[in-house]
Amino acid sequence: MSDQVTGGFQPGSLVAGYRLEERIGEGGMAAVFRAYDSRLSRYVALKILAPGLAIDEAFRQRFVQESRAAAAVDDPHIIPVFEAGESDGVLFIAMRYVRGGDVRTLIDRNGPLPAGRAAEIVAQAASALDAAHAQGLVHRDVKPANMLLEASTVAGQPDHVYLSDFGLSKGALAASGLTQTGQFLGTLDYVAPEQIEGRPLDGRSDEYALACSAYEMLCGEPPFRREQSVSVMYAHLSEPPPPVSSRRPELGAAVDEVLARGMAKAAGDRYATCREFATALRLALGGSGAGPLTPPAGHPVTQIAMPVRSSPTEQVAAEQPAPERDRTVAGRGAAATGAWRYRDGQRKWWRSPAPLAGICAAVLVLAGGGYLLAGRGHSGGSGHRPQTTAASTVALPGCTTATAKAPNLTSVATAATGVGGAPFGVAVSAAGQYSFVTTGKAVVLLRNDGGLAPAVVRTVPLRGAQKGVTLTPDGRFAVVAVGSGAAVINVAETESGVPDPVAGLLTSPRGSGAVEVLISPDGRFAFVTLQNSAEMAVFNLAHALADGFGAADFVGDVPLAAQPVGMTTDGRWLYVVSLTGKLAVLNLSKAETDPAHAVVATVRAGCGSARALLSGNGQVVWVTARQSDALLGFSAARLRSDPAHALIARVMVGETPLGETLVDHGTRILVADSNLNQLAGVPSNLAVVSTAKALGGKPALLGYVPVGAVPRQFAVEPGGQVALVTVQHAGELVAVDVAGLP
Repeated sequence: MSDQVTGGFQPGSLVAGYRLEERIGEGGMAAVFRAYDSRLSRYVALKILAPGLAIDEAFRQRFVQESRAAAAVDDPHIIPVFEAGESDGVLFIAMRYVRGGDVRTLIDRNGPLPAGRAAEIVAQAASALDAAHAQGLVHRDVKPANMLLEASTVAGQPDHVYLSDFGLSKGALAASGLTQTGQFLGTLDYVAPEQIEGRPLDGRSDEYALACSAYEMLCGEPPFRREQSVSVMYAHLSEPPPPVSSRRPELGAAVDEVLARGMAKAAGDRYATCREFATALRLALGGSGAGPLTPPAGHPVTQIAMPVRSSPTEQVAAEQPAPERDRTVAGRGAAATGAWRYRDGQRKWWRSPAPLAGICAAVLVLAGGGYLLAGRGHSGGSGHRPQTTAASTVALPGCTTATAKAPNLTSVATAATGVGGAPFGVAVSAAGQYSFVTTGKAVVLLRNDGGLAPAVVRTVPLRGAQKGVTLTPDGRFAVVAVGSGAAVINVAETESGVPDPVAGLLTSPRGSGAVEVLISPDGRFAFVTLQNSAEMAVFNLAHALADGFGAADFVGDVPLAAQPVGMTTDGRWLYVVSLTGKLAVLNLSKAETDPAHAVVATVRAGCGSARALLSGNGQVVWVTARQSDALLGFSAARLRSDPAHALIARVMVGETPLGETLVDHGTRILVADSNLNQLAGVPSNLAVVSTAKALGGKPALLGYVPVGAVPRQFAVEPGGQVALVTVQHAGELVAVDVAGLP
């Protein structure tokens, strides 16, 4: 664990009166130590939060408030919390230290558990969850690693189960907006579909995770084991769980039915409470040879053979590291000031208040763009529910790392210009003399001096993580996606060397993670996809330029599927793709006046839809599906009239395609194969695709143009002879001689 998480604390350090002895768990934002409390002569599990969390005042206040609220939850299966608070700028939680390990370790050591033991663990965890849900608290990260075992002192009695890491700080994170681009709160193997899509959560989300955990206890592995993380997410959203009976036939079909209902894609199809799920599971296991298992008193048996409703929602496409496993109870980082303490240190554990504690244990990192998978949770507009179907004219691809084979087009001339930083977006002026490139910390102005590659003229510092850039139709302003909106830069002032050419900022009062910006054809409105917020922000750009930038410029949000990124328009319809594998069709005029009701249709668009591009005649919407390694073509007309049959072309390209552009009068498409996952031995390149062959169902990949690591976005110079592409890891803008393409 790095010092960025632990704040430099090591065994021997003194934190809030607790002496750290041994690190026993770690996650992306916290470390857990066995610590000694000399005041009460006992060991505790002390979770120390990453120092960066304590900096945010809203998080600190919410953290302490939720600690107090959680203390009201009194259940013997929630880990007792002795103290939580802040001291010397360090946030911490001190909890009961449990010596018996966790269920994750038990499964790793012994494999699938006996049915009766699994049912007992699930029942105790369900008790803790329902007690918390009754107080309005949601765990958000139920998994075997958070189920701690304390061995029974009575022969023949089951171990006592404590549910730890209860998500108290996850709520504070979500509320304070401290989650970063590319993160969601939960652990991938157990996360509910609504959690992936950023929709509202309740106790049934925890039930889904509990059902996944039960499956793992019975089978030795979680229900959706895949090589790629994004494939796991796709399965949670779109695939039924494999039957337990196929792995353990002695358990029978009744167990399959219970788990299928507990893992239903729609929350409304699950059991009403976790105890109802646990009761049904005990009965199903008892009826299949597990022995008599008595349901909890006062909880009637519910029907278990409820059919699972198929969900049309799709997968989230993102690269992420494997979830880290917290092996023990968690606490946060340090001390006395502002802390609350349960004073009765001698009180027995079964009568102690049981606060909830935890922090997100899995980080989903979307390289380059990012987007928090928790937002306000809209999936396609309010009022008029958009149509969501699966395309069937051409087979929709799933997630894969397989790529097409094609020759390298080494005869195609390229030239690179170093721009520094991590270049992302690029735009070219109408006259073709200047180009604008975003590098993450600045906007670089380049001039075309007659050679293939443009030359750097100047750099304009710009605060915030800039992504996409475009120019207004009149060419007077460059608009850069940044923060929760966009920065508007005066082009003439930039070219003439004015020190600060930034005209103003368009800022949404909600959301973050701006990725792409699009200007309406008349130049009046700006649209910005907010990857962290499952929305597209709409701004009245004309008003901002005429009357000064302010709050009145914000028109509203278009609710979309989680992680919206790329977009394109024909002047009447606006097409937006989300990394959750969705393509939304918006009425452009309505997006300008009534954003909340602008979505007219939503379809599946492969695994990890990244960018959208319209053909010259506006009849085909081309989408890069970055986790499908594919370029997809959709009939624009069918997207509105017959979305189930809108997919009309599919071309396998290189690894993790991102940007795309039309060249050679629209007869070719260049696709940036980024290899964003950094697979060994796989090159980054530009795929050259024949549009005619793609639409005709023929082999359409003509070859690859080698470039540096992680090409991202394109722009084409006027006249169409030169295509420019940002190459992120190389810090370059690469010019491609279009005339040399096959």
